[in-house]
Amino acid sequence: MTILYRYVTREILASFLIVLVAVLSIYVAVDFIEKIDNFMEAGVPAARCVVYLLYKLPFIFVQIAPVGFLLSILVALGLMNKNNEVIALKSCGIGKNRLLKPTLVLGVFFCAGLFLVAEMVVPAFMVNANQIWLKEVRKKNIYASKTNDIWMRAARQIIHIKQYAPEEKRVTGITIHTFDDNFRLVERVDAVAGVFENGRWQLDDAVQQVFETDSSDQQVKLRDRIAADIDLNPDDLSQAAKQSDEMGLAELGRYIHKVEREGYAATRYRVDYHSKIAAPFVCIFLSVLGAGLALRGKMREGMPVSITYGLGIAFLYWIFNSFCLSLGYAEMMPPVIAAWLANLVFFSFAGFLILMAN
Repeated sequence: MTILYRYVTREILASFLIVLVAVLSIYVAVDFIEKIDNFMEAGVPAARCVVYLLYKLPFIFVQIAPVGFLLSILVALGLMNKNNEVIALKSCGIGKNRLLKPTLVLGVFFCAGLFLVAEMVVPAFMVNANQIWLKEVRKKNIYASKTNDIWMRAARQIIHIKQYAPEEKRVTGITIHTFDDNFRLVERVDAVAGVFENGRWQLDDAVQQVFETDSSDQQVKLRDRIAADIDLNPDDLSQAAKQSDEMGLAELGRYIHKVEREGYAATRYRVDYHSKIAAPFVCIFLSVLGAGLALRGKMREGMPVSITYGLGIAFLYWIFNSFCLSLGYAEMMPPVIAAWLANLVFFSFAGFLILMAN
């Protein structure tokens, strides 16, 4: 690398390290304050809360690294602009393309790094974090490989759920076995589906079998709707079942194929699949966008204005991207378009800023 490239790269990485440490510290501190009460009420030591947050660090890093990267570019190039370093470089015949190159190269490296972390580190760490929250804090003994074939063992119940839809809070194919104190089966309920309403699970098209403990007789009742008396809520199911963030691309692809082969809709997982591919590429267009903003010559006020610009752009991108993903989840937009549209729109805007830069 030339001296200029080394200088720009060093300034951006130094700013990124400062921004990353600051944002991570704030995020972890807020999360710790929010969760520590739950750990203390459950009688779990505060050290386990720290371990829980450490397991979540890779996921938090993947979420905030793009914003930190954008802020670091704006801060580094904005300070260069304020100190007239950009004007000095231009007076020496060094154009904006030469300043754009190191930021773009860094964007490519950040894109690859985020992809590797999201694929190889986040899934394993998030599984451990969710297990701490579910089993040690929530005291729920639930086993789930994905959002299908979920098993739960309570004090006197064993519950099996074939499929769970988190966005609808709806279960499909639920079976509830209830036992007495001597572990003898006293009731079995099989339902086609169930929804969580008013704090209870309402089961539709249910078959209720009541077994006599002193004989082999049983009563069978058909119910259009029955309220299930089980200690299970959607948050528990969401924590127990593996989410898209806990699976790599290959595993998520196999799961989509399995769900569709069993006759269930997998639209949400298809959107998440394409989103996992599109998400790291945000660093590439952010590198162009940050350079375009910083080189326009209107950010000479330095760090406060740079941070304001960066946070505003990150917020707009998050809102627009969430809106597109919601359209994809609702099947109002193809999954691949829903995942990539925000990137394409903001990359076009970044290109426009670069063209308009002096």
